[in-house]
Amino acid sequence: MHTILVIEDEEPIRITLSDRLTLEGFRVQTAADGEAGLRSVQEQPPDLILCDIMMPGLDGYAVARELQKNEQTACIPFIFLSAKAAPPQVRAGMELGADDYLCKPVAKADLLTAIQTRLLKREQQIDRLDQEVEAVRLNTVQRFPLALLTPLSGILKVGQVLETANPSKPITGVRELGRAVRMGAQRLHQTIRRFLLYSELAMASHGPEAQERSRGTGYITTLAATTTLAERIAQQDSRKGDLQLDLREVEIAVDSTHFGELVTQLVENAFKFSTPGSAVRVHLRTVSTGGCLLMVSDQGRGMTADQVRQAGVLRQADQELWAQPGTGLGLALVGQLADLYGGSFAIESQPGKGTKVTVSLPQIRLKTQPSP
Repeated sequence: MHTILVIEDEEPIRITLSDRLTLEGFRVQTAADGEAGLRSVQEQPPDLILCDIMMPGLDGYAVARELQKNEQTACIPFIFLSAKAAPPQVRAGMELGADDYLCKPVAKADLLTAIQTRLLKREQQIDRLDQEVEAVRLNTVQRFPLALLTPLSGILKVGQVLETANPSKPITGVRELGRAVRMGAQRLHQTIRRFLLYSELAMASHGPEAQERSRGTGYITTLAATTTLAERIAQQDSRKGDLQLDLREVEIAVDSTHFGELVTQLVENAFKFSTPGSAVRVHLRTVSTGGCLLMVSDQGRGMTADQVRQAGVLRQADQELWAQPGTGLGLALVGQLADLYGGSFAIESQPGKGTKVTVSLPQIRLKTQPSP
């Protein structure tokens, strides 16, 4: 049984709507004003909201704006029900995220059709989301063992060489063998650590208290950390000459490990999906709104519009064609970390021309010079 919340200050209309919907098999909650409606949503989220516009105190527009601020309430189907039928009022309601706009007096058939249409659309959205989640789960199940087996195979091969070596003769290339073991172990450690971080952030996304525990406390400085990480990755890929840094010292309220993961993922991807000799640029700057932007761009193969839309859901873009080691976890982690701190990330890309990823983070404090 679906639950519908009716927010209407005129009692006769509120009672009529409640009775009509109850007879149609809906569970009905009512609220006499905007404030009471918002409280009802928080206490027991409905499946759909019918809301008047002209109400004392918090009007319908304000209710819609408040609901849009919260990810969990913004997705509830919302229908304005008002006597104001002029195009500007209708447009204003739709721009606030309303799913429909019905004009009083509304015929019973029209009301029920609008409600059933919006509930059906919401159910279809939930079904699509469930399918995407299942696809991600299956992709993770498939790729995680492969991500572990690749470096593990290298370690096992080195172990076999050492085990079968003649103990009376020196082992040729022992330093190279040691390096192969170390690099393989590092890849294993990094892969497992990133999956654990992804799982932690996924669990934290379900509640504000868990998010608060996952965030860092205090501020970190970013210039030295960004420079060190970017230069180390460029050195590992033998592309130090391709790295271009344009950084400003910023103090930001982000856990140092989380910020390091952001920089590492973006810079690693930029080098991985571009060719030696092409520039990889890393920018860090403040914006007038009080946040900072971390931007990493390359001149690599780029992505199509569809690949950009799919990025960040535990799969690599066009991974069958462009075989690369890894899990496809990078951009998913970037998105999770940006969300954790109330930021955002965006991808601009064109096939054959490169990619730019921008992460926006709030809560900065400009680095101040000491007083003379």
